[in-house]
Amino acid sequence: MAATRYLDPAGLARLGNMELVSRQVVDGFLTGRHRSPYHGFSVEYLDHRAYTPGDDMRTMDWKMLARSDKYYVKLFEDETNLRAYILLDCSESMGFRSGEISKLDYGAFLAASLSYLLIRQNDAVGTLLFDSDIRTYVPPRAHPSQFRRMLETLEGLQPGGETSIGSILNLAAERTKRRGLIILISDLIDNEAEIAHGLQRFRHSQHEVIVFHVMDDAELTFPYDRLTRFKDMEGAGRVVTNPKNLRKRYLERIREFQARLRGDCLERKVDYNLVKTTEPYDKFLSAYLDKRSRMG
Repeated sequence: MAATRYLDPAGLARLGNMELVSRQVVDGFLTGRHRSPYHGFSVEYLDHRAYTPGDDMRTMDWKMLARSDKYYVKLFEDETNLRAYILLDCSESMGFRSGEISKLDYGAFLAASLSYLLIRQNDAVGTLLFDSDIRTYVPPRAHPSQFRRMLETLEGLQPGGETSIGSILNLAAERTKRRGLIILISDLIDNEAEIAHGLQRFRHSQHEVIVFHVMDDAELTFPYDRLTRFKDMEGAGRVVTNPKNLRKRYLERIREFQARLRGDCLERKVDYNLVKTTEPYDKFLSAYLDKRSRMG
């Protein structure tokens, strides 16, 4: 595979054999990894796969056995792998950086790593890149070539445009009728009520939702101590001021902002995670996946 911006072999190697497994009943299963909400075998037959120990003998494809002398089981319409959708915010504010990496680059590394893990465990994954509108939509697939396509989609990604997270979540919900795993990667700098409403639409449709709230360290600590020009990254506003006059109020508001988002997610049973760009993405993801696996 040709080298691409977000292909980090060392980072992927450090993730080892970790998995991202759905905690909830979703429309899919894979040899017991994901629980299916469907019972019986009345749905339409679509395909077959090799038999593995523990498969229900009632699904055995006896015709395939007669033709090939090998054991296969039938796959039905609703017995397919988990479908995951990665929604990556590419708006102008995601381009902010006070250190070595911007929020957008950090989010893209997360998206690439999660895609790799999901495809490796034979789950289908797709992506939706957005700002105030949907930039790119790649439907979920479980084929190994999907990882290359995901990387190509992220390649050359640039921040731009204002944010409209709430409306994007509503649009995305219309495209994802089948229950699955929704992963939102964003700084969530937008109308909080509209974000909460968009997340609720996914939960109403019984999707499992994970939110990675990506923030730059400077946004959380406000380290400025001299006369500084501040610019609205998604507007034309600029102001020159002494940050000492703003620090206390700013830090109070950013804490309240995060607390409201966390509370909105908790109320809707959405898995909320604050992600700081100062922490290596593979270290954060390893810790998150380990915690998730232990919580069950």
